[in-house]
Amino acid sequence: MERKKQDALFFPRIWLYARTGSGHRAVAEQQLVELREWAICNGYSIVGQSCECAQADSFWRPGLFAMLRAVRRGDVDTIAITRLSRLSRRKRKLSKIIAILQLHDVTLTATEMNLRYQLYLYGLKGISVS
Repeated sequence: MERKKQDALFFPRIWLYARTGSGHRAVAEQQLVELREWAICNGYSIVGQSCECAQADSFWRPGLFAMLRAVRRGDVDTIAITRLSRLSRRKRKLSKIIAILQLHDVTLTATEMNLRYQLYLYGLKGISVS
């Protein structure tokens, strides 16, 4: 059964994204476990997940690309990350990713820190979050 955006109020579809730049895959996998537990406790329907070990400025990030493909297809309502820096540490790249999420009406959720505060630290305080 294919769910439409209108049905998402009852079964919000979430994509879990974890990344570490340290090269220790276990760290990223632990982030993913924590995100999965958080999503289940909050009633989300997990439609995908990405776990990768890549530096923040690395171009080749297949997990990020897979997540953005799902967003563009309309398969996702929410993206869950532990911190905003999991997407990127660079303001320009981060603002592009957030613009894609906003264009497709996808909510971004950070589980470890306040998202508004993190956006403020990156100088992106003009971006609205829910």
